[in-house]
Amino acid sequence: MSIGERIKSARINAGLSQEALGQKLGVTKMAISKYENGTVTPNSGVLIALSKALEVKMDYFFRGSAIRLSKPAYRCRKALSPKDETKIHGKTADWLERYLDLEQITGSEKPLDLPDPEFCRVSSLDQIEEVAVFVRKAWQLNLNPIENLMDVLEQHGIKVGVIAAPVKFDALTMRYNDEHPLIIVNKTFPGDRQRLSLAHELGHLLLKLDEGIDEEAAAFRFAGAFLIPKETAIMELGPKRRMLDLRELYVLKHKYGISMGALIYRAANLNIISEAAANRHWIEMRSHDYHKQEPWKQIEPEVPTHFELLLLRALTEHKISQSRFDELRGDDSPILAVPCQ
Repeated sequence: MSIGERIKSARINAGLSQEALGQKLGVTKMAISKYENGTVTPNSGVLIALSKALEVKMDYFFRGSAIRLSKPAYRCRKALSPKDETKIHGKTADWLERYLDLEQITGSEKPLDLPDPEFCRVSSLDQIEEVAVFVRKAWQLNLNPIENLMDVLEQHGIKVGVIAAPVKFDALTMRYNDEHPLIIVNKTFPGDRQRLSLAHELGHLLLKLDEGIDEEAAAFRFAGAFLIPKETAIMELGPKRRMLDLRELYVLKHKYGISMGALIYRAANLNIISEAAANRHWIEMRSHDYHKQEPWKQIEPEVPTHFELLLLRALTEHKISQSRFDELRGDDSPILAVPCQ
């Protein structure tokens, strides 16, 4: 990617028009256009001004990674505006470039390790239960609670990024360089909502659906089955119930990292409770606005630690400087609060 292309990408990511950026720099819209299309190469003084106006480090303009991103599949509560989509796409590209640069610096890249697609082929929603257990066993998760789902995905070659985004946006899945999958989630949401989105997107990546099966329903069923498998759910809730108690759902939410609402759906899908009982639970949840924010203590957002550990390794082994560390880290990085020496 040329310097001009990087200027354009950073401008779009900042939500600025060429005219607005020109006003911040005290130059014309035409001057910005010339920088972006490569007609004029900005000198060091202009690049310094651009880095301040666009809130990027100087190193950003000289990155070496070149990537091709597929068309993203967004998971949203409401339709995103074209401007929001562009900003999310720009943040995704920026994060991925930093990630790939870091992998190149450290010589560390996780190989993609996905289950055999033929074992993920289903002809009914009920078969998804078996696929979820198969994937867990293939990844040596057994039936235990998953402590950090982001780390599990990254250990098997699926890059996970977290970015600040509008509340309408939950997650997106895309591939880079025509092959490698990545998932982006909204950093502002509680951990249970992030995990459901991640497991949902994993379902889209893995499931091979026969004709007639709704993709979204299948991905949602996979998400629940992956986070709390059928055998585990029956063990925790019992095989047959008339009703559930919100307090036991709260306990299970914090044990398995799955929302209380998703647990109600899960119990209904497994016929632990009837559809009528599930509807009564939903009426109760909505009467208290629990469908908007569930009661009591929320689950903390997850942090994908692989990227952060590579950053710290590169700095400790003197493969990057502190300024390069800061540039690669980025503003959206959820890096742990570890003091640097």
